Amino acid sequence: LFRSFATVFVALLARNKATVLPYFLGYIEKLDYPKEKISIWIRVDHSIDDSSEVFHHWADRAAILYENVDFDADTSVVEYENLSTQAWPAERYTHVLKLRQSALETARRKEADFIWFIDVDNFLVNPLTLKRLVAQNKPIVAPMLDPPVRITYSNFWCGMNEEGYYARTDDYLPTLYRERKGCFEVPLVHSTFLVDLRASASKELAFYPPHDEYSGHVDDLLVFAFSARKADCAMFVLNDEVYGRMPLTSPEYESLEDEQEQMKAYVLNELTADGPVATSRFLETFLPPPTDFGFDKIYVINLEHRQDRRLRMEATLEQLNIQATFVDAVYGKTMTDDELKEYGISMLSGYEDPINHRSLTWGEIGCFLSHFNIWAEVLSLGLKSVLVLEDDIYFEPNFREAVDSLLAEINNIHLDWDLIYLGRKKLFQEREERVEGSEYLVKPVYSYWTLSYILSKSGAKKLIAAKPLSKMMAVDEYLCLMFDEHPRDDWKAHFPVRNLNAFSISPLVIHPTHYTYDHGYFSDTETSGIHSKQETQKDEL
Repeated sequence: LFRSFATVFVALLARNKATVLPYFLGYIEKLDYPKEKISIWIRVDHSIDDSSEVFHHWADRAAILYENVDFDADTSVVEYENLSTQAWPAERYTHVLKLRQSALETARRKEADFIWFIDVDNFLVNPLTLKRLVAQNKPIVAPMLDPPVRITYSNFWCGMNEEGYYARTDDYLPTLYRERKGCFEVPLVHSTFLVDLRASASKELAFYPPHDEYSGHVDDLLVFAFSARKADCAMFVLNDEVYGRMPLTSPEYESLEDEQEQMKAYVLNELTADGPVATSRFLETFLPPPTDFGFDKIYVINLEHRQDRRLRMEATLEQLNIQATFVDAVYGKTMTDDELKEYGISMLSGYEDPINHRSLTWGEIGCFLSHFNIWAEVLSLGLKSVLVLEDDIYFEPNFREAVDSLLAEINNIHLDWDLIYLGRKKLFQEREERVEGSEYLVKPVYSYWTLSYILSKSGAKKLIAAKPLSKMMAVDEYLCLMFDEHPRDDWKAHFPVRNLNAFSISPLVIHPTHYTYDHGYFSDTETSGIHSKQETQKDEL
C-alpha cells in the first residue's frame, strides 16, 4: 500500500528540551505520512533536565509504529567555558556538527531517500508538512516556520553577504508575511529542513569536518549552507501554507529555569494562537499532575455559542492540568426588559461608561449576571473559596507555581481577604502599596476587567448583600467601588458599605488573549448593543 512513498530518516537532537517534548512528539505522531516509511534517530547529549527520560520513555513505546527508532543519550555533563543555554562556544558547535554528521552518514548507510533534520522546539502543526516537502522534489527544502507575534525571525534567509553572513533583502518580509507564496530558492535554511539523498550532488554534503575552503565561524547552519553551495545543492523555503512554528530564543537565558519558562510560554502562546496543541499519547505521565489548588471550585465563564473560546480554554487547562468547571455565561444580547424585571435589575442612577460615555451594553449586563450567579452559588453551596476565570485569557507560564506560592503565603501571613485579582487592567500609573509581609500581594487601585480573581465566601456575601442588581453598573466598576477605590463619589453614595478586602497578585499572572487593537480582537460585551436606560433606570436614593 505504501510502496510509492519515499523513505525518510528523521534526525532529532535534544539538549534540555523536556518541557516541549510531549508536544513536539505529539505533532510528529500526527504527521500524515506512512510511519512504516519513517526511521527516527534521536540523540540527547549533556542534558541536565529530563530530556533523556522523556525520549527514552517515548522511544520504548512508539518504536512499534515506525520502521525504526534509534535512541541514545550521553548523560555525561560537559562544562564549556562561558556557556549559557543559547550562547555556545566553538567546542559546543563542533560537538553538534559531529552529531549531525553522524546522522547524515547513518541515513546514507541505511539508503534512506531523504533525511529530515528537525529542531525539537519546532512545532509542525500541519500534518501534511512531510508530504508537501517531499513533493517539491528539491535538493534541500524547508517549511517556513512562523515566529511569535511581532517577531520577524524565521528559519530561512533571503540574503547573504560575501562573508557568508545574513544580509537584508527586499524579499524577506514579503516571504515571511506570505505576501508572495510558493517555493523559493534562498541562500540558507535551518532548524527544520529536508535533504534529498537520492540526488547525486547530495553525496558532497557534510557537516563535519567543514569544507576545506570554509573559513567562517564554527556554526552548524553556516557550515552546512557553505557545503550545500559547494555541492551545488540549492536550498529552498516553502511558504504556501502554515506548516509550523518556532519559539523566540535569546542568549539572555542564562539558566535552565529561564529557558524552561520560555518554552512554557511558547506552548501557551501556541494555544492562544491556534487552539489545542498536540500531545503525545505516550507521554501523558510527563505532564503536570492535576490540581485544583485547594479551591472548592474553579469556574470558567463561557458563552454557549463561543465554542472556539471553550475549546481553547479546555486545551489550555489540559496543558496546565487544572481541573475546572465550565458555566454558561448569561447572553445579555438575547435578554428582554421583562427578564431584567424578573431579575430585579435597574440601572444605577447617573451611570455612564467612563470612557465611551454611554449606558450599559446588553453584553455588560450579561457579564455582570454571569459573575453574580457564581457569587450566589458560592453562598448557596457554602463554598469557602473559588477561582473565577473568564474564557478570553492568557496564562503566564508560571501560573501554577505563582498561585501555589500565593496561597501558601496567604496562610502564612494570616491574611483577611475577600477577593484577590489574578488578572486586571490597572488604570492609573500610581504605585500600589505592597501588603506588609507579602512577597506577592499589593492593594489594588482603580482597575478594569474581571479576567480572573479568587473569591472567598465572605467576599461573595459582601458582593451579594450590597444588592447590586437594583443599581447595576459594569461589574469591574462595581468591584472597585466595593473595595472603595472608585473615583466617582456620586456612585459610592448608592453603596454605603464598601468594605470588600481586595488584593491583587503582582506581577499579574492572567492577561487577555487580545488587546483592543490586536488582530483577532472581538468583544462580546462591547458589540452587543446599548441598553436603553430610560426604560428601567430609577433613582435609588
